[in-house]
Amino acid sequence: MAYQLTCADTGAACPGSFTTENKEELVEHVMLHAERAHPELAGNPDMGAMVQTLIKTV
Repeated sequence: MAYQLTCADTGAACPGSFTTENKEELVEHVMLHAERAHPELAGNPDMGAMVQTLIKTV
């Protein structure tokens, strides 16, 4: 089973899309992307919880 999240899932107008075989790795990639591409979101303490709720299994 793979895990996926896209920036569009957060409501952002961003083409970012991430798919990994491991949920922890997905969260790590998304958080790194957020720090670089969406610094306004990266400082949000609820970001990790929000990411967890948006993860899809594919």
